[in-house]
Amino acid sequence: MTRNRRHKRDTRQHARATGTSYQRALYETRGHEHPAPDLTILADLPYPAGRPVNVPLAAKMVGACRAGCGPCQDDLFPELLADRATVAALAGAVYGLVPVVGMLASPTTSAWQDLARYVKEHPGSADAVDALSLMSDEEAGDLLNDTLDHWSVAGADISIVTADVPEPGSVPGDEPPAPAYAVCPGTVHAGGGPLPMLVLVPETPGAGTDDIRDRCGWPAWDMSTLPPMDPDWRLRMDIATRSAQTIAHLDAAGWDDLILWQASETVSLPPVWFDLVDQKEHVLLIGPADDPSDEALRRAAAAGDLMAIVARVRFL
Repeated sequence: MTRNRRHKRDTRQHARATGTSYQRALYETRGHEHPAPDLTILADLPYPAGRPVNVPLAAKMVGACRAGCGPCQDDLFPELLADRATVAALAGAVYGLVPVVGMLASPTTSAWQDLARYVKEHPGSADAVDALSLMSDEEAGDLLNDTLDHWSVAGADISIVTADVPEPGSVPGDEPPAPAYAVCPGTVHAGGGPLPMLVLVPETPGAGTDDIRDRCGWPAWDMSTLPPMDPDWRLRMDIATRSAQTIAHLDAAGWDDLILWQASETVSLPPVWFDLVDQKEHVLLIGPADDPSDEALRRAAAAGDLMAIVARVRFL
């Protein structure tokens, strides 16, 4: 009997003896592991207030989340939940930085983010981890689940995807080219889970806040809640290449009347981001931002220079 067939036989016997599913028995008998990210930075964050952080446990859980392995997550969750300092580090790494918790976030997460931001600005404060220590398992579990939703898609290396930008006056007699943008994919936490987003980065002098507000009609976004969904805006994605193709506005007849962005080349996006778009079928479009970092986006929002809408996604 080959090793593989022997393992399958042992797995079935284990499932019958314990009354578990075959998938669970497979996990329990093979002791598999998932690639774990380097989370050593968690130990240096201020949110646990100097209390020990179980970095290997956090890395195992994040690895299981990114692999979509339910049995591993179920197995690790109780141990991680009991370690409130490690939960504080994982959650603080997200909610001390992320601009929007989201309308569907649990009340625990919404309240705890204020503590995370306070601790970020006042290192040495134990408010965040002390609050976690006083929570019930249900409350802390809500925060941990929201946190892991974010970690499950975070960490991918995502490059800016540019568009063809004609040189002004390069075609005699033609109209000046429309303002052009690059797009930078990312995610924002939206309560029930992460929402994919595309940040518009200006490529030409005419690109900017006035263009997005006046030509595109997007409203200003202060990051307090998600912006409105506009069904006339579409992000088109190519399934075969897992790439973004165009961002366009449709007229009443369903034809494109404005193409805001069009890829100049096929760039396959990270699987975790593409899968999230496939799951949500909507994308947050925000801009403009010369710097698409969280801090720069917050500054732009505070100044009233950030516009945003939620668009539909169409797969080609």
